[in-house]
Amino acid sequence: MKKMLWRKSIRSQLIISFILPFILFSVVAFGFVYYVSSYIIQDHVIPQFDERLTENGETLAEKLDPTLIQNVIAFPEKYGEELKQELDSFIKNKNGIEYVYVLARHNGRDVIVALNDSDEFMVESPFTEEQKQSYEQKEQILSSIYQDKWGVHKSFFMPVEGTDAIIGVDMSAKFIKQLEHWIWTFSIILTAVMIAAGIILALFIGNRIAKPLKQLVQYTKRFSNGDLSQPIKMKREDEIGILAASFEEMRKNLSHIIQQVSDNSQTIHGSSEILLGSFAELSQASQQIAVSTNEEAKGSEERAHHIDRISHMISEMSMSISNVDEQTKWIKNLTGQAREQAEKGNIQVQMITEQMSKIKQNGITSKQNLSDLGEKLKQINHIIQMIQEISSQIHLLALNASIEAARAGDAGRGFSVVAQEVQKLAHQTDESIQVISQAIEEMNEQAKVVLQLNQQDFEDIVKGVEIAEDNGRLFHAIYESVEQLTKGMDAIAKNTEDLYQSSDQVLTSIQEIAAISEQGVAVIQEISASAIQQNHTIDYLKEQNIQLKRLADHLQEMIAKFKIE
Repeated sequence: MKKMLWRKSIRSQLIISFILPFILFSVVAFGFVYYVSSYIIQDHVIPQFDERLTENGETLAEKLDPTLIQNVIAFPEKYGEELKQELDSFIKNKNGIEYVYVLARHNGRDVIVALNDSDEFMVESPFTEEQKQSYEQKEQILSSIYQDKWGVHKSFFMPVEGTDAIIGVDMSAKFIKQLEHWIWTFSIILTAVMIAAGIILALFIGNRIAKPLKQLVQYTKRFSNGDLSQPIKMKREDEIGILAASFEEMRKNLSHIIQQVSDNSQTIHGSSEILLGSFAELSQASQQIAVSTNEEAKGSEERAHHIDRISHMISEMSMSISNVDEQTKWIKNLTGQAREQAEKGNIQVQMITEQMSKIKQNGITSKQNLSDLGEKLKQINHIIQMIQEISSQIHLLALNASIEAARAGDAGRGFSVVAQEVQKLAHQTDESIQVISQAIEEMNEQAKVVLQLNQQDFEDIVKGVEIAEDNGRLFHAIYESVEQLTKGMDAIAKNTEDLYQSSDQVLTSIQEIAAISEQGVAVIQEISASAIQQNHTIDYLKEQNIQLKRLADHLQEMIAKFKIE
C-alpha cells in the first residue's frame, strides 16, 4: 500500500529519484575513499613504518655487544645494569619507540634478558609466535599491528650475531589505528553528508517542482467542480509555466464557451416565451375563425332554406299566373292573397339581403383574419429560423467544447460529458425545429388554400348580395304590380304575361342563388374543418415549443453549475 501511495505523488517520486543516485554515489564515494585511504596506509604508511622499525632494530642489534649479552645471561646481577643502560641510551630521542629489549632461552625457559627502564633481568616470559619464529629460524620478523593493555604496537625481532638471543623493538602504531579510525569516520561522515545533501537537494527540487504542480491540481479540481472564476496565476517561464499558461487559456476558452452557451440558452428561453405568446394568440384567432365559420355555416344553411321557400313560392306564383285567365273571377281574392304574399316575399327578400350583407361582412372579416394569420405564420417562421441558427451555433460550440475537453485529458473529462449533453440538446432542438418548420409550412399551405377559397367564396357572396338586391327590387316591382292589380283589371292580361316571364327569370335566379348558397355552405364547412385542423396544428406546435423551453431551462440549469468571471 505504501509503495502505491508514493507512486501517486510526483514529489515523492522526484525525491526518491534524486535520493537513490545520491545514496549510490555516496556509497561508491565511501568505498573509493576507504579504498584509497587503505591503499595509502597499507602501501605507503605501513611500509615506511616497517622500514623505520627495521632500521631501528638493525641499529640496535649492531650497537649491542654480544659478549655483554652473554654475560648478562650468565650473571644478570653483575652485567644487567650495563645492558639496561645501553638500551636506555638507544631509546633516548627515538620518537615512536616504546620498548627495546633482549630475549633469550635459558635452561629451557623463555626469558626477557633486559628491558629498557626496567631493573629486572632474566624475567620469564613465553615467546610469541613471531618471537619464537625469529629465535628458532634466526631471521628478522615484523609482527602485525596488535593491541594490548599497554596500547597499539608493531614489533621487530632480530637475532644478535654471536649470541643465543634476539633483540625486540616495539614501536607505537597508535597513529595508524587513529588514521584508520579517522579515515573510517571521515568516510562515514562524508557519506552521511552527501546523503543528507542529496536529501535536502531532493526535497528542495521536489518541492520546487511539486509545489506548482499541486497548485495546478488545485486549480483543475476547482475546474472539475465547475468553478472557472479564479484565474491561474503562476510566474514561471519553464515547462510548468507553459503548462499553467495553457490551463489558463483553456479556462478562458471554457468560460467564453459557457458564457456563449448561457446567452444562447437565454435567447432560446426568451424566444420560447415569445412563441408561446404568439401560439396563444394564434390559437385564439384560430378558435375565433372556427366559431365564425360555424356561425356562417349555420347562416348559410338557413339562407338556403329561405331560398328554397322563395323558389317554391315563385313556382306556385308562376302556376297561378299561368292560370290567371281561368281564375279572373277570383282575381280579387287572388289579388289580396298576392298582395299578402308579396309583402311576405318582400320582407323575406329584405331578410335575405341582410343575411347576405352579414355573410359579406363575415367574408371580409375572415379574409382579414386569414391575412393576419399568414403574417403571424411568417413571424413564427422567422423566429424558428433564428432558433435554428442559434441551435446550429450551440451544436458548433458543443463540438468545440468536446474537442477542448478531449485535449484537457482527465481534467476536462467532467466538462466533456457536459459538452456532449449540450450537443444532444442542440440535436434534439434541431429535430424539434424541423418538425415545427414542417408544421408551419403545412399551415402556410393550408392558409393559402383557405385564403383562396375565402376569396372565391367572398366573390360568390358579393354576387349573391347583388342578386338578392335585384330580387328585392323585383319583389318590390311585384308588390307594385299587385297594387296595380287592385286598381285596374284592364291591364291584367298583359301584366300577367309579363309577370309570367318575370317569374320564370326570378325562378331561374333563385335556383342559381340556391346553388351558390349550397356551394358557399360547402366552402364554409371546409374553412371550418381547416380552422379546426389548424387549431390542432397550433396546439402541437405549442407543445413542441413548451418542450423546447424545458430543454432550454434544463440547459440553463446545467450551465448554472459553472462559475465564471
